[in-house]
Amino acid sequence: MAYKITDECLSCGACEPECPNQAISEGSGHFVINPDLCTECVGANESPKCADVCAVGAPKPDESRRETKRALLAKWERLHPGKPPRGLVLRADPNKPVIALVADGSPDPAGQKALENLDTIFRNSFPDYDVCWAFQAKFMIEGLKRKGQNFFFARAIPMFGAGELFKALSEWGVRKAAVQLLMMHESSFSKDALEADRRGIDLKFAMPFLSTPENRIAIIRALEKDFADGKNTATVLVGHGVLKDFEYNNCFIELDNYLRQHYRNVYCGTLHGPPGTEKLVLDIKRSGCQKVRFISLMLTTSEHISLDVMGDAPESWRSQIGLPAEVIDNLAENPVVRDFFVRNLKTLVAQF
Repeated sequence: MAYKITDECLSCGACEPECPNQAISEGSGHFVINPDLCTECVGANESPKCADVCAVGAPKPDESRRETKRALLAKWERLHPGKPPRGLVLRADPNKPVIALVADGSPDPAGQKALENLDTIFRNSFPDYDVCWAFQAKFMIEGLKRKGQNFFFARAIPMFGAGELFKALSEWGVRKAAVQLLMMHESSFSKDALEADRRGIDLKFAMPFLSTPENRIAIIRALEKDFADGKNTATVLVGHGVLKDFEYNNCFIELDNYLRQHYRNVYCGTLHGPPGTEKLVLDIKRSGCQKVRFISLMLTTSEHISLDVMGDAPESWRSQIGLPAEVIDNLAENPVVRDFFVRNLKTLVAQF
């Protein structure tokens, strides 16, 4: 519905330049909103900017001008012909489930590009469905917003958390959604998404990649072509892990045990929690290897690889091992990983 400015308005004028549709003007006594131009900022922002900047809360929804989000989007597109909208935009058949991808997110441009490439793959795989995203690393999102970034990808998708996304979908009238937890392993991020308020939406979830023993073997098979010879060069798979609730790291402990049993000088370590790096550092130093190859088990490139693993600081993995090192950091491009997530979503969609 359109917004209106109530008598609480102080006529400070802060709202007028914020309106993307030039719907606000100075009226008799206080500023006013032209309801024929107001779209609640659908198409431009994730919330009405006039309400966001008003110190006294004068802009409020006009209950006499009820409009659906789709109607507001259509209005925005009439007002801005040829200009692509930003934010949450749903165009597909409303009877179809929305596809929702819940990722950790990335502060790094290369990591964001990796996620955007996945976005393209999902949209091409499901051309008749709306594809939307949520990002669970709240501290990272807050940091990006402080720097002035409010959207991800060229198509300008909002930086929602899972709960915020489900709320926004309900406001668009969505009643069913297929949700892929687009992560390599379970954590508090995936748990929070599973426990978020569903807002009356029928949500069906698919779990992260390493949630099953079968997939742990599958990722080893997918990566083993990149394993070094084990005689001159050791290989270390780099998992993220968690700072607490270490049961979420069991998948990495199992990977490390399997690799040690079936491969020569191939290990799995984690940035946070067990199995960590202490044992693998000692084992590589004793192995006689002259080099080490790191292979990332994270979907997005980040400072974890460039600094924590390959950095020059004494605590970096490369420095601790003390050998020349190289890194392979393109997990999101691996067809086994991509196909797994697409296959999961096809299974979920078929359940509706």
